Parts: sequence; C-alpha cells; structure tokens
Amino acid sequence: MVCCHKKDIYKETDLYMPIQVGKALSDISLNMLSDDTGDNISHKNNSYCELTGLYWVWKNLKGIDYIGFCHYRRYFDFMHNGRRFFPLTTFSNSQFEELDYNISKKAYCFLQKGGCIVAKPSHLHTSLYNQYCENHHGKDFRILGDVIRDTQEPKYYKAFWDTLIKGNIFYHCNMFIMNWAQFDKYCNWLFPILNEVEKRTDITNYTKTQKRIYGYLSERLLGLYIHAEKIKTMSIPIMKISNEPETDNLPSYKLLFRNFIRDFGFGIIKHTI
Repeated sequence: MVCCHKKDIYKETDLYMPIQVGKALSDISLNMLSDDTGDNISHKNNSYCELTGLYWVWKNLKGIDYIGFCHYRRYFDFMHNGRRFFPLTTFSNSQFEELDYNISKKAYCFLQKGGCIVAKPSHLHTSLYNQYCENHHGKDFRILGDVIRDTQEPKYYKAFWDTLIKGNIFYHCNMFIMNWAQFDKYCNWLFPILNEVEKRTDITNYTKTQKRIYGYLSERLLGLYIHAEKIKTMSIPIMKISNEPETDNLPSYKLLFRNFIRDFGFGIIKHTI
C-alpha cells in the first residue's frame, strides 16, 4: 500500500496500490482507493497519520497473504538504487520513473519463512525516549508507558524499557512488509494501545505537527513489538523522492559526523520517567 494524502507523484503497479488517507477530512479526491469507507478511522488522520490507511486495510481487505506499507515519496530500496549501508537516500522528482521499485527474491524468501521487512533503522546516540522528549511532548511517552504497563503482558513493558527508554534503534516511517497473520496480530495489539493513550491525553492545544502524536508513537511501537515478539527482521534502506534541499546525500563521513553531533546533543540532556 502506498499512502497518499495530496496530488503528487506516486507508484501504482501490480506490487503497489495507492490509498488516499484522511479522505474524510479532505475535499480533494485523488481517484484511488480511500480510507473513508467500511470500518474506518479516516476522521482521525490529523493525529493518526498513515495509520488510518493501515487500519482501513486491516478491517476491510480480505484474502491477503502479505501486506506492506510505504508512502508516496518513500519506498523500500530493495534493488540498491541508493546507498546500501545508509538508512535513506534522496532522489529528485526527475529520477522518480528511473528508479527500480521491485522486491528482491531474497526478500520474498525471507517473508515466506515468516520474517518481517522493516526500514533500515537509525542508531541514535541517545535513547528513543530522550529523542522523543527533544522533539515532542515527553508526557505523552510516559502515558504510553503507563498504558503498556496497565493493559499488556509484562513482556511488553519490559520491551518498552529495553527498546524505548534505554534503546536507541529507531525504525522510521511506519514502513514494513509482513504476512497477514503477523499483521493482524500486530494491529490487534497496536490500536487498543493507541486508543487508550488517546483517552488519557489532551492534545487540544498542540500544534498541527504535535497533533500527529499517534503516528509518532507508532513508529516507536513497531520496534518494541518486534523485540517483544522476537520477530526476525530484514532491514531495507528507504528511497525518498524530494526536490526540497536535503542533507541526506552528504558524503558518508560528513553525514556520520553531523548525526553524531546532533544526537550527542540529545544525549547530554537528562530526562526522567
């Protein structure tokens, strides 16, 4: 599934099916599958982001063996169009049609053996909790911890501490591919947690960006779930399509130095939970 929310370039092939997310909140029709029919939470798109598309697929599609999610400007780079050992490479709009979006045979075999494909993670120089506090509202993260402690099996709360409070491995963009049984189990775990956090959180006075809270939290929860369930993963870099000024394509040594300085700055600020 390719999550779209505005008129722009996107991939549509036998492998990629675009879906308009947040359709219930938009006056624009992109003339594609949309997340506002059947059992849906399309009206929550401002805070759930691409998860409204994920929810729609979970509740409304049938007879699916494997399911994956990407974005209209972010795709898995199975065929090594970009830099193989970095999480993300940016390409311009003019390169969009030249890129190879196919899924490798190795990835197919991995999925058939029960593995899960995820975006190549960033290894932060601080914990995911510290990084979240620097960029968002830290109390939301603490509420998330309370919800997991109160409503989930102990292994998930332990994983919350191991992967989010102390861990530094960050899977971006809510992108993955997995078999349907795994997907169904994951959604049955994910959405009740987010729903409970929503009940305990007031985002009335949040900015438009910070109101995207459940999209941000779910990016962290994917790694927690994988850790707790001991799921084998294959991490694949992301291709980003953008004409905006980017620093993603800096020479490797400059990119590493920049990220180290940035994340070191997060790390020297102490937070408590």
